[in-house]
Amino acid sequence: MPILELPDARIAYDLAGSGPPIVFLHGVGSNRQTWRAQIEAFSATHTAVAIDARGYGDSWTRPGTVSMARFAADTAAVIQAVGGGRAHVCGLSMGGIVALHLWRDHPEVVLSLVLADSWAWHPAAAAGQDARLAAIDANDMASLARIRMPAVYGPGAAPPLVQRGVDTFASLDKSVYRAATAELWGVDMRGVAGSVTVPTLVLVGEHDSIAPPHLSRELAGLIPGAQLVVIPDAGHLPNEENPAAFNQAVRSFLL
Repeated sequence: MPILELPDARIAYDLAGSGPPIVFLHGVGSNRQTWRAQIEAFSATHTAVAIDARGYGDSWTRPGTVSMARFAADTAAVIQAVGGGRAHVCGLSMGGIVALHLWRDHPEVVLSLVLADSWAWHPAAAAGQDARLAAIDANDMASLARIRMPAVYGPGAAPPLVQRGVDTFASLDKSVYRAATAELWGVDMRGVAGSVTVPTLVLVGEHDSIAPPHLSRELAGLIPGAQLVVIPDAGHLPNEENPAAFNQAVRSFLL
């Protein structure tokens, strides 16, 4: 597990394979372990990188530094650390928002974008932000995990997979999760999406109830030339729930 030391953070990431880099960015309630199936699959043809965002997993940060822009800057720094140049960037949910921030702030490192189960604007989530933050304040992470994680998965998800997600969520630093949540759900990236000029693939699980498919259709419609693929038999985490279909869609796009 390589570590990138920054002035205000320590960024942990997995690194495997060789070839063109592809960087995977996790969601707000997860960490880099969600990408295990993708690291294994894509390391055969690419330099595959999965990052723990600052404050998540094995990464660390100073208090008060959590933001989508900081996550994006850290991603750019990791891309430089693993060889520089440009990388394919695959972000899921919050990771997709971070990928759009990366395009906005550091376009020179972005070769292409894969935006999975993400959005440019999520009005329903923005409207529920006060209640969401109040629930975080009123509960510990284990309780939040039991409340929230089962709804993340599609109806056919295996119980051990759901339990792994619950355990990962429960392990998160509450202050980091709250800070990321406070910005994530109200962010408006419609203008940024319209500015994208690199090849882009938009993916979404057919049963996603967190960021429903219509949001991915809207996102794809904003990005010139973007492709849209719906992953069957999956909810909000199609990379875990149907990794074969997810990986095939990404591989076809890259080729």
